[in-house]
Amino acid sequence: MHHDYKKDFIWNTLGVFTQNAISPLLLIVITRVNGIYDSGLFSFAFSISIIFWVVSMWGGRTYQVSDIKRTFTSKEYISIRFIFGGLVLLASIVFSLVNQYDFTKIVLITMLVFFKVIESIADSMYGVLQVNGILYKAGKSLLLKAIVGLGLFFILDMYLHNVIISFAGILVVNIVVVIFYDLSIVKEVEDFSKESISTYNILQIIKVCFPLVAVSFLTSFSLNIPRYFIDCYHNQDMGYFGIIAMPTTLMGLVIMFIMQPNIVQLSNLYNQGLYRDFRKIVTKIITVAIIVGLGVLVAAYVAGPFILNLIFAVDFYKYRIALTILTGGAIIGSLVSILTNILIILRKFNGQLYVLFFTNLLLAVFSPFVVGKYATLGAVILFSITNMLQLILLTFIYKLHLGSDIR
Repeated sequence: MHHDYKKDFIWNTLGVFTQNAISPLLLIVITRVNGIYDSGLFSFAFSISIIFWVVSMWGGRTYQVSDIKRTFTSKEYISIRFIFGGLVLLASIVFSLVNQYDFTKIVLITMLVFFKVIESIADSMYGVLQVNGILYKAGKSLLLKAIVGLGLFFILDMYLHNVIISFAGILVVNIVVVIFYDLSIVKEVEDFSKESISTYNILQIIKVCFPLVAVSFLTSFSLNIPRYFIDCYHNQDMGYFGIIAMPTTLMGLVIMFIMQPNIVQLSNLYNQGLYRDFRKIVTKIITVAIIVGLGVLVAAYVAGPFILNLIFAVDFYKYRIALTILTGGAIIGSLVSILTNILIILRKFNGQLYVLFFTNLLLAVFSPFVVGKYATLGAVILFSITNMLQLILLTFIYKLHLGSDIR
């Protein structure tokens, strides 16, 4: 069967773009309708949900799709998402209670974590579609959920001015699409009746993917550690910080656009020993990320404050330097993300795990002092320095493994 990569790329790009546009678009609506305080509350809760989402994504689609030898069944990959989805939902409630958040904050964090859990379960289904050469259907699903969900949120919030009730609309849309669209398509290409769930295999997935989950978990901390201390010491800046952090979302989009459609191809090239072709594709991916990133960086410095003022109706000119530094850090972070994904395909976990652990440990140690004194500016500087250190060390690890495999 001929695999239409162009069709996959177009629909996946549309789907991923709209799905990842949810956060910034919601920030726009919430800031204009509910105010900068509610915007800061939402951005903080959303950032917390991302950390729990990483755990609920145990193994991730990159590992699932690059499992060329089909060591584990699709049913087992989907089951593991249900297991960890339930665990992180419970953990998010405990986290909120331990931090003694108020009722509104607890409910919002729990709802957003539930939203990300649904997303992680759907992602495992998309992995099945991608393995079967129909990634474009996953893109259509993402597009449908984003458009209908955002539309419903906008209507509810305009009339009710209540973020929690409005976001409940997005939750309902996602649940309905997963049950009646995603699951039905997956059943068309995968006969689950012929697949069993082995407790041993579930435990093996937990074991072999632990380093990968730890890597993804630590990757999500680079921006969220400074964000946490802004919430602690400069709560009034949280709304502004959440908005100027949007370039990180944009760069994350770029990575997903160019990485996801290439995972299967890169995995096949590596497993077939076509290492030079593998290296060429990796180089192209990195080059595209750098070019797009530089364009975003220039735009952020020249027109960033004006655009943000126009969109959010809030003065951002005093955050020009912070916005520029944060954008630069996001570009570096996108290259870190590429390297971590490539190392996952190569099944090289330990090196990047150590790098991310120690760099984030340093970040956690310095954040209370730097963020406490310099607020948002200190946070973005620490974020950028941490990403740069990670990039240098991960590049060394990548080249070290590349040298041992490619002749």
